[in-house]
Amino acid sequence: MVKKYKTRRATEVDSRCFATKASQYRSAMQATFTQGFWDAAVSNGVHAVILLANALTARKSGEYYVGQDHGQAADYLEVIEGPDAAGAANHMRQVVDLKGLAEYESRACTEKDAASAARRVDRFFSWAEKRMP
Repeated sequence: MVKKYKTRRATEVDSRCFATKASQYRSAMQATFTQGFWDAAVSNGVHAVILLANALTARKSGEYYVGQDHGQAADYLEVIEGPDAAGAANHMRQVVDLKGLAEYESRACTEKDAASAARRVDRFFSWAEKRMP
């Protein structure tokens, strides 16, 4: 059988490290948003949700997603956390969908893009923090 998701083994220590990094990126998102750096705020938010998803899946399954398609990272989170994760995975997808705009396209993120991403990041963290020890 072919493995559906590209993952890597992780320990509880790895999970805590991912959670710490996620918190740092969230703080950076908030700081750059306050400064009006919309692209940086979105980019930091993207990294925050990816890292927190890694923390959750590493803790629960002993593995985290390492593939290139970060949309699949949200799918993997949903598989590991179960149907209760559907809303959070959707918030994650919406934030991750802005990665290309924030990091690779010539068009800049708007304040509206950044505010939407920040709200979704905060909702994702609120959900995820209830699952972390």
